[in-house]
Amino acid sequence: MAIGAIEMQGQILRTQDYSTIKAQEDARGELAQDNIHNIRQSEEVRQANRVSGTQASANTKNDQSASDKGSNEYTGDGGARRREAREARARDGKVLLKAIEHIDIKG
Repeated sequence: MAIGAIEMQGQILRTQDYSTIKAQEDARGELAQDNIHNIRQSEEVRQANRVSGTQASANTKNDQSASDKGSNEYTGDGGARRREAREARARDGKVLLKAIEHIDIKG
């Protein structure tokens, strides 16, 4: 038994739909690359405007030069009150006896 050629007849309906789908599939790689580019660009803009940026974290109030007086100062009197108290105790005229120790030397 011999097999002959089979003829099929058919039509592809709405070929413009298939061409649209084919064009979308062809453009998928380029579209994905554009999306990646847009995401990266928006991420860069967001990172530039974060608090970690140099403009936001710079302390502009204390920009001192070497000739200006800074805010790091000693607020004490340098021990003047202690010295005065020590000198006052020395001038008060009181005599204090130290502990008496006896040393017996017998030979």
